[in-house]
Amino acid sequence: MSVATPLAEQKLGGRVVRNLAALFAGRGISVVLSAAATILLARYLGRERLGQYGAIYSYVGLFVWLGTFGMEPILSRESSLRREQAGSILFTGSVLSAAIGLLAAILALVLAPHFDYGGGLLLLLALALFDNLILIPFRLPGIVFQVDLRQWYAVGFGLFRQIIWLLALVVLATGQASLFWVILARTLCGVAEAAVTFYVILRRGLVPRPWRFLSEEAKDILIQASPLAISALAINVYARIDQVMLHAMSTDKILGGYVAAVNMTEVYSLFPVAFMDSLFPVIARTADQPELFDRYMRFSFRSLMAIAFGVCAVVTPLAGSMMLLVFGAKYATSGPILAAIIWSEVAVFFGVVLKMGLIVRNLQRYLAASTIAGAIINIALNFVFIPRWGAVGAAWATNISYTVASVLVYLLFKSSRSMAWMGIRTSLPGLGLALGVAAIVFYIPLPFFANFVLAILLYCAGAWLVGVVNRSDVERVRQLVLEGLVAMRLRAA
Repeated sequence: MSVATPLAEQKLGGRVVRNLAALFAGRGISVVLSAAATILLARYLGRERLGQYGAIYSYVGLFVWLGTFGMEPILSRESSLRREQAGSILFTGSVLSAAIGLLAAILALVLAPHFDYGGGLLLLLALALFDNLILIPFRLPGIVFQVDLRQWYAVGFGLFRQIIWLLALVVLATGQASLFWVILARTLCGVAEAAVTFYVILRRGLVPRPWRFLSEEAKDILIQASPLAISALAINVYARIDQVMLHAMSTDKILGGYVAAVNMTEVYSLFPVAFMDSLFPVIARTADQPELFDRYMRFSFRSLMAIAFGVCAVVTPLAGSMMLLVFGAKYATSGPILAAIIWSEVAVFFGVVLKMGLIVRNLQRYLAASTIAGAIINIALNFVFIPRWGAVGAAWATNISYTVASVLVYLLFKSSRSMAWMGIRTSLPGLGLALGVAAIVFYIPLPFFANFVLAILLYCAGAWLVGVVNRSDVERVRQLVLEGLVAMRLRAA
């Protein structure tokens, strides 16, 4: 068994911390920009047009998985292990993505009228499909930033897109432009991001030449990615089908309130993605070191679940006031939707960590089974819940299906059971604490900001007392930060 030297661990720790610092700084700015764009879009479009906007991108989301076919983790892993061949590996992935993405876009347009997306919505769908499918091959080589632990490049390009998108929204809102111009502007922002990403990769020579299409590698990539692709399909179904079904079974005005609540919730999903994207190349190197692998997994579960339950503890009792404050009086009645849908983030955070661990251990075949089960349950529950409880019913269908897909199904398989139990045992104290704090704050008649501060203080104090956050986690973070600072000083010198 290989064991890293203290010097190697220190250098790696320093690089990870620098990467995490850049990622979280970028994600922090990204959250602000995303929130600003979400608020402006919701207030500018109103509930009905926001519902149409959400319906379009939810339908497109059902096909996005075909654009990458689940190849990203496989390409990242292979490029990390064979850095000198990364150019050909990523080129092969991009060619596969271009071919599959074009077919997926055509299929989506052909099927659209059968899902009540006819007439003028077809042109809007075509624009959204171009952004979300046709441009993917130009973004895919950006995987090299993850491989080299230089994800600040990707974060920077994402911030660039968000800034020009927010500026475009300001101009469009000022001129009260139609929905067509909103979607066209978003697509053009995607073109700009893809162009900048591809240009920087070429300019800096980050992907080594030669770039050759590796036919044998292509077959292996598709075979290994197939379980991830099926999993991505199921994820996109149970992540977006609720909005597509609300569009078909309800009204776009009701859907608009649901979209606003979902958009507010999805802002928090940036944190686990940033955290695990940064750690994945590091944890991938511990696949043959069980003790070190388990240590990273426990740390990841504790850190992310502490954040997830903290968000739920604060948002649940204050959801109505938050919707009113953020989106205005038109969305005040959407508070119960937010109070319900925020709990889906628990499963999202949990699933991000577990998915990473399964891929590192080459157990990605179980991802397909779990997500297919989640998708089937979500569709079935939506058929029952939406007619009875509308958007709130769709939110609870999402919560149940996410929990099944991200947590419970993995208990059925011997190979994944230990990782799932590790996460569940780590999460139980946080679940109890979040429910307790939410109940206390809900029944205390204080002004909004006083209750907001109270919820945060109660959760932080409780997290320390019940062990949601423990001393070893704090010490590990402190150690990594110190190592990162030392490494940055040495590099500067």
